[in-house]
Amino acid sequence: MPINQDLLTRIEVSADDWGPAGKFGNDPAHVVHAEESKNVDEALGLHPISIRFPKELVRDLKAIAQLNGMGYQPLIRAVCRRFVDAEKKAIQRDRAARRQEEREREALIAEATKVALQADEAARQEAFALEHVREAA
Repeated sequence: MPINQDLLTRIEVSADDWGPAGKFGNDPAHVVHAEESKNVDEALGLHPISIRFPKELVRDLKAIAQLNGMGYQPLIRAVCRRFVDAEKKAIQRDRAARRQEEREREALIAEATKVALQADEAARQEAFALEHVREAA
């Protein structure tokens, strides 16, 4: 992943300000409290997780994120969201196809049952007619 020189310069210029002896390192206004972080997660509907990725994958994600002007964690969330949405749609399509197949199978069974009942009724009528012919003879 190429280094963003502008960002690197800004970090180097302000590094002393962020150190333990710097103005931000000792300023309570720049302290992040865990509760505030938790409130932010709650407000955004986020749930922190820990996951291990291969280093090369993380480098690639960071490079792609930088090209898209975003952080790699929001990129990972976006990628996961796309995957989950696609999987949900695939599951719905699969369920719809199975329901359609089941309806078609039920229709075939109903038609076969109807034909069988008609054949049975025709056989009964023929047997009845033959019985009457024998009685008449």
